Amino acid sequence: MLKLSGVAVLSAVLAGCGDEGPGDEDEEEPANGDEDQENGDEEGDNGNGEAIEPGEIELGGETSAWQGVAPDEINGEENPTLTLQEGESYEIMWENLDGVGHNIEIRDDGDEVVDDYETDIIDEEGETQTLEIDEVTDEMAQYVCEPHAGTMVGDIEVA
Repeated sequence: MLKLSGVAVLSAVLAGCGDEGPGDEDEEEPANGDEDQENGDEEGDNGNGEAIEPGEIELGGETSAWQGVAPDEINGEENPTLTLQEGESYEIMWENLDGVGHNIEIRDDGDEVVDDYETDIIDEEGETQTLEIDEVTDEMAQYVCEPHAGTMVGDIEVA
């Protein structure tokens, strides 16, 4: 009887492993998410088809990456693409999350700081800085933490 039960259980397990039901759902979800993200990237936006409204943008700074906080379009994203409206003004406020020295710079495609849009390095956990951008221009390509340019770098798209 035990042997028969074992065979029945083994058959059921193998049948479940061969079934493409639940496994496909997990695989399809990321694929659809990737497709949505690709569509957002093609439009040069934050994935929702719109540029960020002029005003304040909030980020968290830690050695591994910039963390998107606000607005909602970037909340929870690492090194989120900032789609900004040309000619508009923004304030990028960021908080030091790990007590390591960070700053923020706006750079062009040649890796040069645009119009002195850069801050001093701060290294106190919880300390904040605000970088005021008077006018977004098409020169702006990235926002970068100079000491951690390999990990703390995000794209700027100008709409």
